[in-house]
Amino acid sequence: MSIYEEIARLEKENRPFVVATVVEQKGSVPGKVGFKIVVSEDGGTTGTVGGGAIEQEVIREALQRLRENRSGMQEYLLSKNKTEAPGDARVVPMMCNGKVWVYYEVHGALPTVYVFGGGHVGQALLYFLKPLGYHRVLIDNREEFATPEKNPHASEWIYRDYEEYARSFRPAPGSFAVILTHGHVHDHAIARALFERQLDLSYVGVIASRNKAANLRKQLREELGPETDLSRLHSPIGLKIGGSTAAEIALSIAAEIQAVRYGVLETS
Repeated sequence: MSIYEEIARLEKENRPFVVATVVEQKGSVPGKVGFKIVVSEDGGTTGTVGGGAIEQEVIREALQRLRENRSGMQEYLLSKNKTEAPGDARVVPMMCNGKVWVYYEVHGALPTVYVFGGGHVGQALLYFLKPLGYHRVLIDNREEFATPEKNPHASEWIYRDYEEYARSFRPAPGSFAVILTHGHVHDHAIARALFERQLDLSYVGVIASRNKAANLRKQLREELGPETDLSRLHSPIGLKIGGSTAAEIALSIAAEIQAVRYGVLETS
């Protein structure tokens, strides 16, 4: 597998990784300018920066920078003799006696939005979310809706029973869930599963009128207990920006998700 195929695979799976590239060299070094290595969060690698001790050091540094979400340059002095390096350079014990500069480009996992329902509002929401830096997972119990043809703006398509998926999936902490199915019974079942599992979600949005939203909150507290934390529940869904078409509703939901993501909208 080539470096670029590996990058495409990791991006598709929404897995964090680092691309380390040799950008400058002086003297005798194993890696030449342009050499690259891709390091994934589990330490897996594709490509090379020359092998040997410098490569092991680059992998170690890449994993550290991935944990810190910190891109940047690092200079290395390849020497068996010198114990101190000038400035911010680091000594790597190798016989080469050269210098190499490596740039680390960190690619963190995108925040994930789980969209339950790929109808008109779901389709429009996926469209608005695509350029905003989210990994977009569409779940639908209708096979024809859980496809790239019907919903081309999703990152993943899952054809499955709504409640079954809501009770089994493992979202990354801070993910977003939007419930837009074609039946109130589905919406309630999904919301109940999410809050019953006490998942670490930043946002759970459920499309509903004011009356249905009030009934949903009442039902959830009756079923799960009066102390159930519904602070992340947004229903009726979306910011009040006006309009009632599917695209306008979807835009209001995307805006609300953005506001929660950046901390400018407090949970209720």
